[in-house]
Amino acid sequence: MRIWYDPADGRILCTLTGTPDLPGEYIETGLTAEDLGDLTGWAVIGGELVRISLEPLRQEARVALTAAITRARAGLITALPGQDMIYLAKEAEARAWVAATDPDLATFPLLSAETGITAPDPDQLAQLWLNMADLWRSAAAGLEALRLSTQAAIAAAGSPEDITAALAALTPQES
Repeated sequence: MRIWYDPADGRILCTLTGTPDLPGEYIETGLTAEDLGDLTGWAVIGGELVRISLEPLRQEARVALTAAITRARAGLITALPGQDMIYLAKEAEARAWVAATDPDLATFPLLSAETGITAPDPDQLAQLWLNMADLWRSAAAGLEALRLSTQAAIAAAGSPEDITAALAALTPQES
């Protein structure tokens, strides 16, 4: 691949594969457009291709991180609009049911609607919802710690290899 650049500041102007005869300064490289990614992270200095910024790689890594955490969370919950509010409301009803001395099922609409479907009685259903909430919190805490530590590693990375290493921490969570 040929890389045409501005000789005044080294900024990359375009890349082409093959041997087109275009005017201007260029260098030959064995890299592909995929290898280079966002060209704003590169310049030609002294006739050599040099990475001048990790920011384009950091941005790509942040997008990959968000996608990985999104997939991991979606694997643990029902991903429907408003479902998170329903989970929170179920947990609140379950806590209120368990805390009540003589609860009236009619005043607990979510428990009333689901009793006999997911669990045979409101006591078992409330306990199930509380258990699920605890399991979700535990899983969410692990994912949030992974997200934040990976985000910090991406921000602190001093090389493309450091960014790749930061993202490698996501692999076990996706399987």
